[in-house]
Amino acid sequence: MLLKNFSVNRIGRYLIEIIIIIIGISLSFALDDWDKRRNEQKEYRTHLENMLQDIKIDSLQMVNDFNSYWRKDQAVDLVLRFSSWENPDSILALDSGVSSLSNFVEFLPNNNTFQMLSSTGGFKVFTNPELVSELIQLYKYDYAYIKMMGEEADKYRSKYLEPFLMENIYFEDRFTFPNIRTDVRKIIEDRTFRNICINYQGGAYSAMNSYRRAITRMRKSHDLIVEELSKLE
Repeated sequence: MLLKNFSVNRIGRYLIEIIIIIIGISLSFALDDWDKRRNEQKEYRTHLENMLQDIKIDSLQMVNDFNSYWRKDQAVDLVLRFSSWENPDSILALDSGVSSLSNFVEFLPNNNTFQMLSSTGGFKVFTNPELVSELIQLYKYDYAYIKMMGEEADKYRSKYLEPFLMENIYFEDRFTFPNIRTDVRKIIEDRTFRNICINYQGGAYSAMNSYRRAITRMRKSHDLIVEELSKLE
């Protein structure tokens, strides 16, 4: 009887020890899982904040670039409205417009965060698939479209516009440091120059449209990021 009671007590102690071990292991796994989720949320917040900062920087450059192309478009309109018989525009405005045509515009995206997330698999901590999709569309396709349209407009500028302008410059002072000037009145009456401007204007339109598309998606991505950050508060 005593032996039987001893065996029961020993089995009971073993069961208690096993239960304690199981509880300890379960708690350890739960703590590890909680710590992992906490670190992932912290990492997620950092990525979102960095991405939001990148988007804000890019948006400023996009607005500046868009305005540059808009000034090119307005400059072409100035040229096309010009008439040697009845000129509604001042030569000063035309001179400024022609100068804006030759300005070089290049979009240099601040995409370090996106490139890092793409190369390291950091997007795995993102909990909103719509946000990931919008960011991929923005950085991989919209930005590529901006680059393509910008290169096309610049090619026309460098291949046709600038050579024509260079052929029509003169030196204001040949004895000291020369001030290069362009005979604006002469070139804007040239049919070749006006045809160049019309075709160049098409490139400016295409570039502006590419910026419009990217800005629209950027706004949506911005709103989705802000929404995700609010969930982590």
